[in-house]
Formats: sequence, C-alpha cells, structure tokens
Amino acid sequence: MIGIRIFLALALMFTVGAAIGTPSPDCSFGDVRFACPKNFKQVRLEPTQEFALYHWKKYNVGVFVAAPAAGYDESKFMANVIRTSLANMLPKDSQEFSWKGVPYSGRISKFEIDGTIAQAFNGSLGILIKYRRLKVNGRDIIVGYASEFGRGAEAKEIFDRGLGGDSMPGCYAAVDITYSITGEKMPENNPCDIIARFP
Repeated sequence: MIGIRIFLALALMFTVGAAIGTPSPDCSFGDVRFACPKNFKQVRLEPTQEFALYHWKKYNVGVFVAAPAAGYDESKFMANVIRTSLANMLPKDSQEFSWKGVPYSGRISKFEIDGTIAQAFNGSLGILIKYRRLKVNGRDIIVGYASEFGRGAEAKEIFDRGLGGDSMPGCYAAVDITYSITGEKMPENNPCDIIARFP
C-alpha cells in the first residue's frame, strides 16, 4: 500500500512538473496549434472571422492569431482583425481613430518575414498595434496584439510623438505563441525583457 502511495505521489509530481515548463500548444485556430496565452480569455467571435482573439481585461490587451488563406490582401485582412479586436475589447469607447505607422523593430524568429507597428488615438484613448507575419510550412500565420496605450493628455502626447513602444503582457504572450508555432526554443533572454530594458 505504501509503495502505491509513493508511486502515485511521484506520478503526480512529474505530471505537475511537466505542466510548468514551456507552454504546450493546447489552443488552436483552424489547423494551427499554439500555446494558450496565460491570463488571457478567449473572446467568442462570429464564425465568419478568420482569427482567434484572447483578451486580458486587467491590462486591456488582446492577442490575436490568424492563418489567412493564400492570396489574401494583408491590408484589408488586418484592418478587419484590428477593427474587430478593438470593438470587442473597448465596446464603450469611440472606434473613430486617427492612425500612424511606426518603424517596425523587434524581429524574434527566423520564420518572421515582416511585421507592423501602428499607433492610434480617438481623442481620449491611445492604442498600440503590433504584429508579426510568419511563414511556416509555406503559409502565412499572423501573431500580434492590440493594446490600450494611455488615456487623455498622456495618450495624445504619445500619439503625437509617434515613438511606438510595447505592451509587456502583449509582448510576452505573442512571443510564447510565436515560438510554440515555429517550434523554436525561447532564448535565454526573453526578447520582451530586452525591449523593456532598451526602449
């Protein structure tokens, strides 16, 4: 009886230990499997939407994963992803934003073929958008986030200066998801920590 208890205790210890390591790809959109973003809740979207959205209400950041069909128009596709994400994250705020692009930086994967950073302001609320376009097994996969980026005078100043920035919860989630899709190992220094130290 004691031997069985020890065996069960060891089995439980190894099971718990396995769950603590690198996030397992236990979320999916279509046939793309990826690590579920920690602390984010999946947002139910209309069945016609071609992406998955996860929201962390505490920080008002939404992480999205998309696998568009071949031959898609990136501009139109991402306009829909961003518009839909913001409407779900910020239903009480005006969706009439002024937009400006910010030079992209922060490549993290050998599968990354390009990326986009944009800022928006609606007169009271600032928004930051950042996403990466990956090419994995010949298909495009887009991983990114939309985040609240200040309110009031602070948001206006950030938008006017157009310096970009990062959302740490959004960055960590997007990095974990990216590596879980590509199968790459997380570097010793998380790319988000490097961004935080060197804005």
